[in-house]
Amino acid sequence: MYVRTTFIKIKSGRMEALRSLYNEQVIPTMHKQKGVRFIHLLECLENRDEGISITAWDTKADLDAYEKSGVYEGLIEKFKDFYSTPPVLKSYEVTASSDPIILRIF
Repeated sequence: MYVRTTFIKIKSGRMEALRSLYNEQVIPTMHKQKGVRFIHLLECLENRDEGISITAWDTKADLDAYEKSGVYEGLIEKFKDFYSTPPVLKSYEVTASSDPIILRIF
């Protein structure tokens, strides 16, 4: 699995509006991309003007195709008025993980 993170810092007091636009624009757009496992927006508890957008991908090929598609740049553009600093994009390969524990009652 591969994960892309976009670290964001936004103008003070804009997180609620950003969250709304994220739900309206990012999530539906990302669900249309081949190989997406999940999309999350994380909001920092210590500083409400910081967040992380996370997407997970089944394969490197799916991630590469998305990166070449221009969809990310289009989404970033929709949020340009929110940012106090440019967003920072990083990509990762998941090399260790745990599966959810399944409890069985007999």
